[in-house]
Amino acid sequence: EFFSDHLDTSMQQQVENAVKELEKLGANIKEISLPHTELSVPAYYVIAPAECSANLSRFDGVRYGHRCEDPKDLEDLYCRSRTEGFGDEVKRRIMVGAYALSAGYYDAYYRKAQQVRRLIKNDFTTAFNDVDLIVGPTSPTPAFGFDSKGDDPVKMYLNDVFTVTVNLAGLPGIAVPVGQDAQGLPLGLQLIGRPWEEGELLNVAYSLEQSAGFVAKPAKWW
Repeated sequence: EFFSDHLDTSMQQQVENAVKELEKLGANIKEISLPHTELSVPAYYVIAPAECSANLSRFDGVRYGHRCEDPKDLEDLYCRSRTEGFGDEVKRRIMVGAYALSAGYYDAYYRKAQQVRRLIKNDFTTAFNDVDLIVGPTSPTPAFGFDSKGDDPVKMYLNDVFTVTVNLAGLPGIAVPVGQDAQGLPLGLQLIGRPWEEGELLNVAYSLEQSAGFVAKPAKWW
């Protein structure tokens, strides 16, 4: 599911190179399936904004968060404090989350997303019956320019398709640089481990970095 038609060719090539390097280091490589990966982005962007909406409701300028100058009344305090204190993306997530948690839409969106979350968790549980770690790309494309996707947040969210599954399943993960594309933009792979087995995850990531001779900006890779 990670190596689909949406994956940039330079990203795929460098991740495959890194997998070969892991094999040289003694790893046994086995292909697995996480069949509900394609549902991760819509599930995550219902659950995460819902949690965001609930958690950030306290930041109203009264006891927590930014407080506006010289409010006229309580409503003005709330409105201007939150308007000034939150950026566009935070406001967007608060609004989406409040909508998903509202009485008329809770079952249709939030509850359904939590059910999908369980399916994603089950995919990983099944996979970890056969493997110790899961390796894949961190994003479908190389790094993109600052704010280059600000006008199309959905396109930006789709870049999270490989990483939000880890959050939804409650698993430890780490991103490791694996090279650059033709334009010099950084590429990375992720390693995903079993719950509470961060030590193994960090050891493998460290071994991969040592094998690559990793420094802040390597002269060459592999």
